[in-house]
Amino acid sequence: MNNKIVLAFSILTLLLITSCGRVSDSPKGCVTSFIIAVEEHDMGKAWGLLGQDAQSYFNTLGERQRRSGKGAFENEIDKIKTFRNLRKDYAIHEDKSVQDTIKMIVYGGREFRVNIAGDEGSYKIKDEHSVRNILDVITGTLKPNEKFY
Repeated sequence: MNNKIVLAFSILTLLLITSCGRVSDSPKGCVTSFIIAVEEHDMGKAWGLLGQDAQSYFNTLGERQRRSGKGAFENEIDKIKTFRNLRKDYAIHEDKSVQDTIKMIVYGGREFRVNIAGDEGSYKIKDEHSVRNILDVITGTLKPNEKFY
């Protein structure tokens, strides 16, 4: 009886461990994690999902604004008043024709491409254009008199 409990517990633990990969282990998971982090205003997590080129862009933008790169990025996110709803307003699809590219489609409207970079075994948003495309898709409305970089 005791052996059965230990065996069942071991199998359950093994299944739990093998199923808990990071969501940024796939391009679509990276984009989804980024969107959730932005909506929850978790700037540390969102910043960590930006690739080197995207972070470099915000660092340069931050120098012009007399802020850190992360501060410039957070300033852009603060301009968003409301967010669109994933289920009702847009969809996220992996682009099978182009590796490491995600298509974000606004229902009844445009299609945006997001480039993803594989970085140390996980994926990150590659560049500022990809960040801009994500923000364009998820933004419902901006605060009055605001616009993105």
